[in-house]
Amino acid sequence: MYSIDLTAALIISTIIVLVLTFRGVNVAAALAVGSLLFGLLAFGSNLIQILPRAFNMSMIRTLLALILAMFLAELYSMTGYSQKLVEGLSFFSTSFAALATPALIGLLPMPGGAYVSAVILNDLYEKLRLNAEQKGFINYWFRQIWITTWPLYQGVILASGLLGISIGRISTMNLPIMLTATIIGAIIGMLIIRRAIDGRVFNERGRVSGLLHIWPFLLIAITTIILRMDLVISLIIVILMAIAIYKPSIKTMAKSLKSSLNPTFITIIVFSFIYSTFIEESGVAYNLLTRLSSLLDLAAFAIPFLIVVGTGVEFTFVALAFPPLAPLLKESNRALLLAFTGGFTGALLSPAHACLILSTEYYKASLRKVTTKYSRQQP
Repeated sequence: MYSIDLTAALIISTIIVLVLTFRGVNVAAALAVGSLLFGLLAFGSNLIQILPRAFNMSMIRTLLALILAMFLAELYSMTGYSQKLVEGLSFFSTSFAALATPALIGLLPMPGGAYVSAVILNDLYEKLRLNAEQKGFINYWFRQIWITTWPLYQGVILASGLLGISIGRISTMNLPIMLTATIIGAIIGMLIIRRAIDGRVFNERGRVSGLLHIWPFLLIAITTIILRMDLVISLIIVILMAIAIYKPSIKTMAKSLKSSLNPTFITIIVFSFIYSTFIEESGVAYNLLTRLSSLLDLAAFAIPFLIVVGTGVEFTFVALAFPPLAPLLKESNRALLLAFTGGFTGALLSPAHACLILSTEYYKASLRKVTTKYSRQQP
């Protein structure tokens, strides 16, 4: 291994990912450059020995889950039943449906979840005359609000196991993060929608019977949470049932499969795992903690923040940052809350975050505008 400052290597590689992405470089390519650069700086020629460790069953399961989730979303949309669900939510109001749909789907922490809601919501967003960046922001933001509190998210489960703290305590402690994110998102989302509709009145309300088509998401929740079924198996079951119930044509299924095999999204998952492996093997999280030992509150926030900004994978801030921080996090609720806040903030801002990429790519939105100027976009 090279004698190099690992903290500097992580910061440099993260900045390169950010700069390349915001300058219009494909995010998969930017993440590949950043992760390989960090690997070279951290391991030198030993990079070749470390690299294969990223290609594990966790990566394969994540890829399968992503592809299956995207296939289900396309199938659900092309058969027209996604629109019926949105109409059911519109029974309460059009604005409610626009904000509630991604939040509802966000209760299911499946890879590709943002793509599912993006596809389902596009017709409604078109009716509201939202531009690409506005669509991307609302869909992305409300997809993320649960990640520090909902028991199904990997980060919550992993933190509970690593720290020996109950999931209930973690969820309750992190409620301020979820509530703050929901309130901020609702305020900005409603301002965006009001500006977009510009005085137009939507008197029509959807049929409440459309809510019956929420069954695929409820079934995924039941099988994964209550029955503790693997997400990949759950998605396969739901897809087979959807095919049996909705009877899509062969052409529709072929188009859905083609859309689900998106090379950009697949590359993002692969290099996110590579980056995560390099960070774990290098021990940079421990290096950061040593550097910030005199500033424990800053360390609790900054280490999870930097790690998840770099990797773009939500649960990595727990997997990589919490072990070196464990003594501090066990003793201090404030430090634990700061750590989750740092991870949550980093996940929202990371240009490598799959949900952000899925939203912006589907709506053909500017990644820079979605992350920095969403509240000021005009329709």
